[in-house]
Amino acid sequence: MKANVGMTYAVAAPVDTYTPNSGITYDEGFVVSEARGASVTWETEDGEFYGDNVVLDVANSVLGYILEFETAGLKDSVRENLLGETKDNSDVYHITGAAAPDVGFGYMKTMREDEGGVVSTTYEVWWYYKLKFGQPNEEARTKEKSVEWRTPTITGKGSGVFLSDDANDPDYAEHKTFSTLALAKSYLNTKANISPTPIITTT
Repeated sequence: MKANVGMTYAVAAPVDTYTPNSGITYDEGFVVSEARGASVTWETEDGEFYGDNVVLDVANSVLGYILEFETAGLKDSVRENLLGETKDNSDVYHITGAAAPDVGFGYMKTMREDEGGVVSTTYEVWWYYKLKFGQPNEEARTKEKSVEWRTPTITGKGSGVFLSDDANDPDYAEHKTFSTLALAKSYLNTKANISPTPIITTT
């Protein structure tokens, strides 16, 4: 048994350079918001090859994906970096017709594993190499007797990248499992080009 029991630390990083078959690099990353949930829908080929009245082969290669991330709210600076909004000299943010920037996006999944009756907690880092985010809708309501917590869900459209000179197929994402939260977070910080806050010691 390996079940998902939590999600933390959603981060993104603007794509700095991408050269097919040479790799991808990122500018300094940032925390998007506290994580509430994410769902990924993989887009695949849908081709079936028939012979003698039966299916002989199926083409189901990944072509892309849609990632929906339920945020805990987006700060203005995050909207600027993630959605491509622009800020003028009066600190007013504008939604324009410009395309959102390409970013890498990742998070950590807390997993509960049971192997032979021994239950342990592990942490999966998921990193999506290149996608564009948008916010499909904006919603607001008046305050009523029962408080409703309303936060936006953003949608990312992912594309593939060729990471090495011998890559025959594009890469879309990666994941790796760690035994501790600290190791997982350190790995994700490296992927997103985030410098962790230094530990201050006193003497």
